[in-house]
Amino acid sequence: MKFWAIFRFEFTYQVRRVTTWLYFAVLLMLAFLIVIGNYAPDARDGYFLVNAPIVMASVTAICSVKWLLVGASVAGDAAARDVQTRMHLLTYTAPASKAAYLGGRFLAAFALSLLILLGIPAGLLLALHFAGIESDILGPFRASAYLTTFGFIALPNAFFATAIQFSVATLSRRALASYLAGAALFAAAYLIWPLLPQVGKWGNLVDPMSFGPILDHVSNDWSPLEKNTRLLLLEGSFLTNRLLWLGISLGMLAFTYSRFQLALPESGQKAKPDNQPQPAVVAWPSLNREAQNALPPARGTYGAATQLRQLRLITWKSFLQLARSRAGLPLLAGLALLIGMTIPGNLKGRGTPLLPRTDFVLEHLTAPLTQPMSFWIIIVLLTVFYAGELVWREREAGLSDIANAAPVSEWVLFLSRFLALALVLVLWLILLMTTGIAAQAAIGGATPEIGLYLQTFFGLQLVDCLLFALLALLVHVLVNQKFVGHLVALLAYGFIAFAPTLGVEHKLLVFGASPRWTYTDMAGFGPTLTPWLWFKGYWIAWALLLAVAAVLFWVRGREGSVAARLQLARRRFKGSTAVFSTVAGAGILGFGGVIFYNTNVLHGYTNSAAATAQQAAYEQRYRRYQHAPQPLLTGINLRVEMYPRQQAVHIQGTYLLVNNQQLPIDSVQLGTGADVETDSVSFDQPAKEVLVDAKLGHRMYALAQPLRPGDSLRLNFQVTYKARGFSNNGADGQVLANGSSFRNLEWLPVIGYQPYRELDEAGARKAHGLPPRPATYSLHDAAARRYAPFTEQIRFEAIVGTDADQTVVAPGTLRRTWVQAGRRYFHYATEAPIRNEYAFFSANYAVQEGQWRNPGGGSAQQVAIQVYYPPGLTLNPARMVRSAQASLDYYSKQFGPYPHRQLRFVAHPSYAFGHHAAPIDITAEEGFFLLNPKADERGFDLVTAVVAHEVAHQWWGNQLKQAYVEGAGLISESLAWYSAMGVLEDKYGPEHLQRLLSFLREENETPRTRAAKPLLQADDFYQNYRKGPLALYTLSQYLGRGRVNGALRNLLAHHRPGTLPHPTSLDLYRELQQATPDSLQPLLHDLFRANTFWELQTEAATARQIRGGRWQVKLTLQARKLVVDSAGTETKLPMQEWVEIGVFAPAEAGKETGKPLYRQKHRLRSGKQTVVLTVPARPAKVGVDPRQLLIDWNPINNYKVLQLKE
Repeated sequence: MKFWAIFRFEFTYQVRRVTTWLYFAVLLMLAFLIVIGNYAPDARDGYFLVNAPIVMASVTAICSVKWLLVGASVAGDAAARDVQTRMHLLTYTAPASKAAYLGGRFLAAFALSLLILLGIPAGLLLALHFAGIESDILGPFRASAYLTTFGFIALPNAFFATAIQFSVATLSRRALASYLAGAALFAAAYLIWPLLPQVGKWGNLVDPMSFGPILDHVSNDWSPLEKNTRLLLLEGSFLTNRLLWLGISLGMLAFTYSRFQLALPESGQKAKPDNQPQPAVVAWPSLNREAQNALPPARGTYGAATQLRQLRLITWKSFLQLARSRAGLPLLAGLALLIGMTIPGNLKGRGTPLLPRTDFVLEHLTAPLTQPMSFWIIIVLLTVFYAGELVWREREAGLSDIANAAPVSEWVLFLSRFLALALVLVLWLILLMTTGIAAQAAIGGATPEIGLYLQTFFGLQLVDCLLFALLALLVHVLVNQKFVGHLVALLAYGFIAFAPTLGVEHKLLVFGASPRWTYTDMAGFGPTLTPWLWFKGYWIAWALLLAVAAVLFWVRGREGSVAARLQLARRRFKGSTAVFSTVAGAGILGFGGVIFYNTNVLHGYTNSAAATAQQAAYEQRYRRYQHAPQPLLTGINLRVEMYPRQQAVHIQGTYLLVNNQQLPIDSVQLGTGADVETDSVSFDQPAKEVLVDAKLGHRMYALAQPLRPGDSLRLNFQVTYKARGFSNNGADGQVLANGSSFRNLEWLPVIGYQPYRELDEAGARKAHGLPPRPATYSLHDAAARRYAPFTEQIRFEAIVGTDADQTVVAPGTLRRTWVQAGRRYFHYATEAPIRNEYAFFSANYAVQEGQWRNPGGGSAQQVAIQVYYPPGLTLNPARMVRSAQASLDYYSKQFGPYPHRQLRFVAHPSYAFGHHAAPIDITAEEGFFLLNPKADERGFDLVTAVVAHEVAHQWWGNQLKQAYVEGAGLISESLAWYSAMGVLEDKYGPEHLQRLLSFLREENETPRTRAAKPLLQADDFYQNYRKGPLALYTLSQYLGRGRVNGALRNLLAHHRPGTLPHPTSLDLYRELQQATPDSLQPLLHDLFRANTFWELQTEAATARQIRGGRWQVKLTLQARKLVVDSAGTETKLPMQEWVEIGVFAPAEAGKETGKPLYRQKHRLRSGKQTVVLTVPARPAKVGVDPRQLLIDWNPINNYKVLQLKE
């Protein structure tokens, strides 16, 4: 047999198999669904064309990674089928060379893989041109886009994966090795980025499928215009990746060729020497017929005790076989070790280490099994593999006929496999738990809670593992073909993981699904365990029914037809099997009935499509009232009764409404909160209830006498919240036994039509017949400047009751507190108006307090600073108080007085680190209190910086409330970070400020496209939180901090709280223009009105000593300036800029640069130029724009080490 003959035979053999075309169909449908479900909605929202090359590349990358799990059977079968079917006794002796044998089979496997992968472009074509996608989101058909994505992604991936899978299967002579290799490549593609966030650019190389670079870097690097038009090319790190893995693949093939021999596999047992004495022949006595008839009949004992003994022995033997295999304990231990190594890197908040508290370690180590972007997907793959091994072990060993004849019941055979698989999963959880405890001990600072580990891993996580394990076993039993069983099990997992994307959102319909449990030290499990237990009880009942099905269809014998198996199942359905089925059915009905009552009756289940339709209906019915004159809310008086342990809240409230319009008001529009009951609505003058729409939360009241301009009206109401069971998404987490909180904008009535409730996705608006609307209103939209939610300036007063052992926090001064009828009451009231956004908190808090004298309130007025934090988390509260004091001192001097007598930080149960700055009270997530700045290798005090940023929002976002238009983030988030820079510089000095600036510039280290709107129109995180603050800092270094801060003070003075229209970034720009001299107006324009970049480079730098011990420095520079629009088009501009040049002394150990010897601004022009300057001491390094004041994406080449000349 020659090379082509072997190739033709192998290709023909596998192409005729149904599984090959099943794999092709799976990829076709997967590509189709990804386009229709993911990319078509994004295209309707205007992000790109649905057939853009980047979309094709992304779909091809995703599908080729999924192919790894099915393509392994092709390579494995081609490499190891002869050995596993014992045909190697013939094929190894056939007249074919090793090169022909291996080459023909490998090439056939590679060709078959390409054939299967052709399902991806087929699915793309089907989705894009035959599924009714609108023509306005389709670009022109480009065959080159299909060819390049397939040729540069699918084809290389097929070669790499086939080479690796074929090699390991050939050398091990087992097809399963190919499956494990495919699973490892799959895991590597998904987990390199989540598990190793610090890999940076090396991640492009170590990702074998180039999954991360395509989905992440290409998506971020390319401008919108490039995404729609640019073809994927082999260049840069993508080309390096392809070449690297091509080399690895060829190396694997060469190694396989060198090690493989066309010889029979060794048995693993040593041959006996020829002179070994032969065993003696035993002469068996002959038995006559009479003696034989005299023997008593054999009677086996097959009762419960025997079955338990069989179950124990088979379970233990099966477990040992799995655990001792290479895919068993060694693989699980290695995976646990790898995950343990990532724990310190993941226990960080914005780069600052966290105290490794047990609940935060568990947050990293646990996840629903259906969360595909976590490391648990590896356990899913291994579970499918283990299940196949257990079901097929005897058949692959050729012992099935003997095993099937043994007197062992089907229940024992199935249950022993399930228990063996369960023991392996328990072993895995033990290893993972050990890893978590060891990581905690290594990091230090927190004591491992062993009880919580045991409860979480073996009471919660194990249940998910066992449910899927049983499903995998059932699939392999029913399918009765090993690799097809793998495929079906993975498809089942894919449906479970992506059911919401496929439109199946109710968790009663998705096997194993349940609302997620959560645990934090502050709130414990809260109410999250109850729905989890009900859903798991429901699915355990289903699992029992599946176990019955597995027993009924358990294969014993060689009859494998569907009819024969059905007939056998009917015969087996008796006795205990029927009883178990009845019990399982009763459990399904019982648990399912309780769940249905909670999710669909008590909570009125609504899927995402219905929720979207409700939003559309709200706009369609009530938008006509948007401009109807409405009274202004000016005062609120509340009586709140909180019952944390009963999860209930009752609110009695009164609103003071004033007609600030020029015309009388004859009706009041009232929006009501979801998940609460709003009733007893009344006015202090006659009014008629005209409309009550409870479903959409809108009411209308007609006043008997129109409210005249300047007159006031009181609105009384009651709001009741009572937790009622649980919804499809679990129990509500706002009112907890410890850590309750709710905001007014979620529960309390609001006046008028609320535009923030409208649909904003372009595709959804079009689907529901709504007119197109920009996601963010134009900066120049005059009407939009008159709206921002909850901007009313109100007088606030509230009396709040809670449990006797808890503390309530609300806005204003705590007038008094008392205990009545076993409950604790708090009376809060504000001295000055606040913006109409506030929250109530109730928990067992510890308090860190401080004082700050408010110079704007007279010599006697003190501002109380309070940090309400979870008891025991004492690391940061004192630091937070000091930061708040420094912030209030700096901001009141620079921008104007702080109008209140309190400033509070209030902890909220959460794993996150974020904050929300409402007037007076700032919500701090629980994770923030675990930050450990002392352990930060950067020497950066993130806690102080974040507190300064949040306190700044008392000016930017509360006193100055921006319009919701383009650039809104510039005058809230950007100004808050810029203000925090001044606090850190005054508190810690310029060196620490540079650390903050480096922290903000870290976003630049992530590749992203230069295409963007100018800062005045910014609407994304990067520009609002990073580029904007840096631009303001740059301006302060050119103009002086005093001038910029003076402009900001004027901005506040010209836009007092509660006045219309709301300010925009244009108002900020006008104030900055007034403060900027004519010579620097171009720089102001470049920073804010244009998306400008500078490209600066120091090409050469020399220094020589001159008279008086001074040194003359000569440097050659290149300078260029360009503007990039939002589509990515670059335009070069002539450059005449003042740019800072710095010369530095030799650096101390551990530092990059020494003390500055010279730092002055020079006017640089476009192109190459020379600068000569003199410094007083010996220099070592020189840099153009050394502090990175101008936006330069490659600042590394700004510096040059000086060459010293005699």
